[in-house]
Amino acid sequence: MCSIDSHSSILQKVIEAARAEWRSVGRGARLAIGVAVAGLVLFIGWKRPPRERVAPVPSPTVAQVSPVALEEEALRRQENGDYAGAEPLFRQCLAERERQLGPAHIDTLAAVNNLANLLHVRGQDAEAETLHRACLEARERTLGPEHPHTLGSLNNLAMVLNARGDFAASEALYRRGWEAMKRVAGPDAPDTLSMLNNLAGVLSDVGDYAAAEPLYHQLVNALQRKLGPEHPSTLAGEGNLANLLLRKGDLIAAGPIYRRCLEVRERVQGAEHPETLRALANYAAYHLEAGTFPEAEALYRRCLASRQKALGSEHPDVFATMRSLCRALRKRAALSEAEAVARAALAGFSRSLGPEHPETLDSMAALADVLRDKAGPDNTAAAVQLYESALAGLRLSPGAEHPNTLQVLYEYSILRKNARQPAEARRLGAELLAGTRRSLPKGHPDRVKYERHMATLR
Repeated sequence: MCSIDSHSSILQKVIEAARAEWRSVGRGARLAIGVAVAGLVLFIGWKRPPRERVAPVPSPTVAQVSPVALEEEALRRQENGDYAGAEPLFRQCLAERERQLGPAHIDTLAAVNNLANLLHVRGQDAEAETLHRACLEARERTLGPEHPHTLGSLNNLAMVLNARGDFAASEALYRRGWEAMKRVAGPDAPDTLSMLNNLAGVLSDVGDYAAAEPLYHQLVNALQRKLGPEHPSTLAGEGNLANLLLRKGDLIAAGPIYRRCLEVRERVQGAEHPETLRALANYAAYHLEAGTFPEAEALYRRCLASRQKALGSEHPDVFATMRSLCRALRKRAALSEAEAVARAALAGFSRSLGPEHPETLDSMAALADVLRDKAGPDNTAAAVQLYESALAGLRLSPGAEHPNTLQVLYEYSILRKNARQPAEARRLGAELLAGTRRSLPKGHPDRVKYERHMATLR
């Protein structure tokens, strides 16, 4: 399971004075595309929520804490990866706005949006979905179904549904948003292209590559016309296309795109720019998938050092890079170092996001993979415990049929097979196959792989 540093995918404006909405946020590992059109800046990529800033509201008493100050501090902490510290501030800001302005005020709903986005980053998607649904319904009532704020809420809800594995509902919302944006703003407007990108992303997530690829080409062509081949927005759109090509196994087409994006970003934005480092991580993921493991390892080491320097040692992006490096080390059988790196990533995610966050659970499974490969009774027993714990959490969130959960089932069944426990291996394989056939279309590379694996267990 190679790790692509996927891109953000939400409508993200930087026209705060005009609309007080849709400013980019920074959960790590999400790439932004900037499109300057008619005074707007659009950020396109893979499913990163916009946060919203609102105009200051005078405080009724001097002693009260300003909601604006709470919001600013919460956003600062979120940018620095201090999600646990940001959450109570977002909640307090929302409570103050509800008290001062009422639950349906535009500024209160912006606070709802910010809290929901933060909860999504923290892996608390059930509550995030509830808040986004409430925000969307309130905005539809007060602003109308095609107001920019309403469509922002629609996009955020689709993002959370996608993360929870409800791909059909997510796709339907993205299609609705794209059609609305085409009517409201035109087919090549920044927000329309953002919705187009998001729709292509969810189609890619479900393995409908035939439908997703032409949408990404449409996106890239529009960006190239408007901004040129070396604009950061164009590079991000091309990066999304390359991610799709890598997923479908078209390494020949994906490799040159990844390489060009990295080279141009290094020249235009600098070697340590966050988006350059994201392009670097994606190029490493390409090498991992292509089987050129020394190149993947070297790129991940470079990315890790740069992210530690730029973000500090406790940022989730740093731990995600550690996990990717672990996988590269494991591929070339450097299992002792891979174990040490995997344990560091797991401990880091546990501290920063909590023990039940999907990123933590994915890191738990990555460590289990290493211990399984090291073999021996103690390592095998430890791997079993880690797989069981990871699956227990993943079945709850993001869900039993989510691709990440299916991948862990696959790896765990390999352990049971290697340990000569055929009944357990078949039980896991049956769960894997049932989930795969419900969630992935025929011909999807993962479905083909899992069906072949199940055949070896019979």
